[in-house]
Amino acid sequence: MTANTNLSQTDFACTVGRRYRAQDARAASYGLAASPTRMSGFDAFTNAAARMGWGTPSLAESADYTLVRLSFDYWLLITLYRNHWISRRIVDAPAQDMVRAWPTVTSEMEPDDIDRLDRAIRRTRTKANFLVALKWARLFGGAGALMIIDGQENVLDEPLALDKIEPGAFRGLIPFDRWTGVSPEGDVSIDISRPLEFNLPEFYRVSSPGGHSFRVHASRILRFCGPAVPAPELQAQSHWGISVLEPAYEEIRKRDNMSWNILSLTFRASILGMKFPDLAQALSGAGMNSAALQQFHQRMQAINQLLSNQNLLVLPKDGDLSSINYTFAGVSDVYQQFQLDIAGAAGMPVSRLFGRTITGLAQSNDADERIYEEKIAIEQEEERPQWEKLYAVLCMSELGEVPADLNLKFPSVRVPTEDEKTKIATDNTTNVVALVNAGILTKPQALKELKQQSDLTGFCSNVTAEDIQKAEEDEALGLGGPMGEMPPAEKSAAAEQVPAE
Repeated sequence: MTANTNLSQTDFACTVGRRYRAQDARAASYGLAASPTRMSGFDAFTNAAARMGWGTPSLAESADYTLVRLSFDYWLLITLYRNHWISRRIVDAPAQDMVRAWPTVTSEMEPDDIDRLDRAIRRTRTKANFLVALKWARLFGGAGALMIIDGQENVLDEPLALDKIEPGAFRGLIPFDRWTGVSPEGDVSIDISRPLEFNLPEFYRVSSPGGHSFRVHASRILRFCGPAVPAPELQAQSHWGISVLEPAYEEIRKRDNMSWNILSLTFRASILGMKFPDLAQALSGAGMNSAALQQFHQRMQAINQLLSNQNLLVLPKDGDLSSINYTFAGVSDVYQQFQLDIAGAAGMPVSRLFGRTITGLAQSNDADERIYEEKIAIEQEEERPQWEKLYAVLCMSELGEVPADLNLKFPSVRVPTEDEKTKIATDNTTNVVALVNAGILTKPQALKELKQQSDLTGFCSNVTAEDIQKAEEDEALGLGGPMGEMPPAEKSAAAEQVPAE
């Protein structure tokens, strides 16, 4: 930093010390430890003569940031979610997209086994309860979903053993939020051999709406958190995250204030002004007593209440009535900028958050949608351990084992159009047929590939597990080559049975 005569290094160091002491006092007021010993570093720009830069007495440098734990204000979050449509969409839309793009099972499992898992998910309404837990995690910063397993109601405080899950024992999920249903209890795990559970609570206290509570081991809870925070705040949040509304709260307030100001301006868009030449003299103390002044006020109030486009107005000599109109030029641009700020704070495109394109109907907003799809994919990967924990229980309940090659693949959140579905189906079918003709894929494998794409395109949805099994049996017997030809030996035997002409 270039030294100047108006701000010496000693004064600068004193300014640094005062600011750090203020920060330590603020941290102590929040129950946090004071900052570690710091060494002053003179590497900030400052120009005291121009009142620019760090530590100078300017409007910009007078701004400061205060630690506000909005996620602790339970009723404010409920009010925003219940009454504010933008806040509700910020919470709901990404969670709905994450569940809508439910992962698909990719393994050597038989299609019928995958169908059994899907039926169990539908039968137990697992997707709906999974979605509720995700919503509460985004709204309050944390939530949990208790996995209900028949026959294990009395051992909830013991670690979940997959080999003790009976066939058909999975009953579904019960979602709870961090404030009124599930809360950490006891110490956190310090076992470094379990990195997924390290520094997380070992047990949770689950409370039912009737007031009963019971202790549950963490292995039986699907844990969902809001945006992560550093270690001191993680402890303050009881090992949960924060609400997704917290980073966007200030932008929401700015937009709401702007919206109400615009509404107020509409009431003043057209104001009638009346000229009264003798008004100053009449309102002076010499020309009007208190009774006359009161009568004047009552007369003006009556005129204001009764005036419409069909009323008559009596004006004094040399009086006049004019209209003062307000123009709204530039207001819409400022209002749209607030909408962009909210969309940026929420991490959502304007089209998804507000239901319309801010740049015009002719704009596709593909780049914004691409960024949003990547954001949803990242959040799904963050919650992958919870999905894998759920599917392990599902497999033991429905199949009796967890396949060694069990893997979950998250599809794209984008909903393809009918033309896009047709193109995808055509391209996939062409590729599959080419691989079969080249001898790379067998017919059973080809049918499985076509069956797998039916969830996205709707093409080949009538391929059943029996069709695939029949193709596997034909393949084992050597019937039907890549182009449907018979094996050479069987072709020769068939030719000998044909009588000569």
